[in-house]
Amino acid sequence: MAEATPTMVFVYGTLKRGFPNHPLLVASSSPFVGAASTAGPASLVIGPYSVPFLLPPPSSASSGRVVSGELYAPSPAALAELDDLEGTHIGVYERRPITVVADGSGEAVQAEAYFAHPSYAEALWRRCGGEAAEIGEYTVDHAGRYVPKSERAAEAAGLIDAIHRFLATAPEN
Repeated sequence: MAEATPTMVFVYGTLKRGFPNHPLLVASSSPFVGAASTAGPASLVIGPYSVPFLLPPPSSASSGRVVSGELYAPSPAALAELDDLEGTHIGVYERRPITVVADGSGEAVQAEAYFAHPSYAEALWRRCGGEAAEIGEYTVDHAGRYVPKSERAAEAAGLIDAIHRFLATAPEN
């Protein structure tokens, strides 16, 4: 019986090498496949706690931009751990198909990525500043402002509540 092809996961934020949540990929022995970028324009914004959100297409009137990241081949158990980190069970993110281009070879690769849940994605895009707030890369500067789960306010019920509070407040001028 042939071995199943592993699910490729495109990470674009805190799971990248050298970033705060990368130790989860290391601990789960998820092989690094290589650097990659979205095959087409995408909308990436920074939300509460300096958490990056890739928005499902289409994001309003945005033309988006190419987003850079990394490809991994996690085991099914590691994928379940990633789903838990990303809050797929409570509607923070959803893991969806995406086509990315491997850096160097230019090969198109079918992968999955964690997208902001559609129940709030459009509102988050608008609240962050729309197309003007989109970025092509989650950087070390962004990660320097990232607040890990362990350091978030105890009264907060989680990232999904922080997102809803963020959406309910007026943008800062």
